[in-house]
Amino acid sequence: MDIPFTKAHGTGNDFIILYSEDVSSININKKFIQQLCHRRTGIGADGLLLLSPNDTLDFKMDYYNNDGSWETMCANGARCAVLYMHRRGLIKNKTSFYAGDGPHDAEIINKNHVRLRMKSPQYKTDIISVEGIKGCHVDSGARHFVVPVNELSEVNVFESGCKIRYSSEFSPQGINVNFYSELGPNSIHVETYEKGIEQMMLSCGSGSVAAAFHASQTLGIQNSINVTVPGGELNIEFDSNWENVWLTGLAILLFTSSIHLDNL
Repeated sequence: MDIPFTKAHGTGNDFIILYSEDVSSININKKFIQQLCHRRTGIGADGLLLLSPNDTLDFKMDYYNNDGSWETMCANGARCAVLYMHRRGLIKNKTSFYAGDGPHDAEIINKNHVRLRMKSPQYKTDIISVEGIKGCHVDSGARHFVVPVNELSEVNVFESGCKIRYSSEFSPQGINVNFYSELGPNSIHVETYEKGIEQMMLSCGSGSVAAAFHASQTLGIQNSINVTVPGGELNIEFDSNWENVWLTGLAILLFTSSIHLDNL
């Protein structure tokens, strides 16, 4: 059986996109997701997006890390999902859809940039020390531990991020870890260790929102923050209460193909 798929990325964070109507006879389980996302013997990706029709909104997005674990939200993936659904003629330029953290709005700015409305970030802790590193737990649609630093070049993001992700403080769910430094008056640099992928990321959209939220509170940044990630640039717009939050960034549909189930 051939499995149709599209490969995409949002500022370097890459995904396999499946549409449920195309794969209705396939059991989308943990093993299958791991096989598809394997970079040596499968298609290769950070995660998988399973998109499906929805009776209330335009569509539903389920996101899975490449270890097969389901996650509430992936903002980079969501931008790719919106572009995919539009290219298939299933949605218009403006859309509303469900993710694991609830409903989202989005609009296509141009052929490769999508603006996405995010859940309002919320502090889940005050400043706490985890594995000797001070930061805050912020929920921005997914769980993030946000750590401000003076210079990212002086931090081993992989080693420190891994320790925090597996710390007893956040057991058993674990947490994504975002280190950020100030680049300018309205600009920060963010690097992320992501649970479920267990690697440093080229980009993490919800992590960038979490970092920008904390930066706005501590640095007094208002209205808009430019975020530099290893895979490119993101922009986050917000109002004074962070109730109206929009993330804009690159989304690329690389290619569409198929893979034979027996080859996995």
